[in-house]
Amino acid sequence: MAKWGEGDPRWIVEERPDATNVNNWHWSEKNATPWSKDRLKELLEGLKFEDGSTSVELTSIKRMEGEATANNRKAKLIFLFEWELEVNFVGRIAGSEEEVEGHVEIPNLSDENDANEVDVNTTISTKSPMEAPIRHLINKKGVDAVRAALAVYIRELKEEFSKGLILPTDKPKAQVITKGKTAVVDKKEFMNNVETAAAPSTSSSSSSLASSGDVAVKTVSCVENFKVPPARLFEVLTQREMVNAWANGSAAQWDFRPQGEFALFGGMVTGRFLKIEEPTSFGFTWRLKSFPVGHFANVVFSIKDKGDSTDLSIDAANVPETLADQTQDGFTRYYLQAISRTFGFGSRFF
Repeated sequence: MAKWGEGDPRWIVEERPDATNVNNWHWSEKNATPWSKDRLKELLEGLKFEDGSTSVELTSIKRMEGEATANNRKAKLIFLFEWELEVNFVGRIAGSEEEVEGHVEIPNLSDENDANEVDVNTTISTKSPMEAPIRHLINKKGVDAVRAALAVYIRELKEEFSKGLILPTDKPKAQVITKGKTAVVDKKEFMNNVETAAAPSTSSSSSSLASSGDVAVKTVSCVENFKVPPARLFEVLTQREMVNAWANGSAAQWDFRPQGEFALFGGMVTGRFLKIEEPTSFGFTWRLKSFPVGHFANVVFSIKDKGDSTDLSIDAANVPETLADQTQDGFTRYYLQAISRTFGFGSRFF
């Protein structure tokens, strides 16, 4: 029985604008199906991957069946989704006007599978001598690219539909979502266990102060360790389809070669590649949209083989002092943490 003047917090309507689902105790549900259909279409249609003269582009959704919901029960979140997808593709080989058509089938995109466990099956409908290299490219790079896109969908589903399901209360102790930590319940262990996402970064960092003309500047540095071979990490950082996976499909411009230009995150980040030393490092000019007009930082990504893992170091010189913290936080969150979340490189060796 509740003490005098307290009452049972599950049923007390606190003084708050919504006055509903107090302390997040009652079952609530959001239909995530329409959003999921739109997002899966955005992530998969137009996805390209290539190897030498061979290229494949996913062109259109052929079939999409399934549903997705987000649920809250007793301040725990559970995401239920199950999809069967077929996506048309066109394969090409440079120097030939012939196109090879077919589709990839994704039969088991669901809450019971991680993105890297999803099956990606290839069917080629065009009879052609080009069939073998096209199929080889899909198996070599296409499967990973599709799984990376699906990993983005799963992550964004949880981020988007956590909003509003876990509601704030007047009392700090009743908060369920805190900075850097979101309570999420896996379907298999819904009643007992809580898994957490978006853990605080373990990246180490340093900074130093200098000046550049009329703009006071800093050098900022970050380093993160990934459970992945160096060559694979280099691909993730430089191949457009991989970049689109961890950058939420925002690589509107990506010309990875010396003097090639790039634009990410809706044009918020732009720059030009300079020196490239595959697979150990590459340098580039880089600017946030909020930098002073015409001002660019000089950035170097360095990859170091640690035997059982790989270090990625980011060193950015000539960063405006007033935006140094924002820049360093952006590299940590939108590069290092995004890569780790998207590909699972923080958990095991691939």
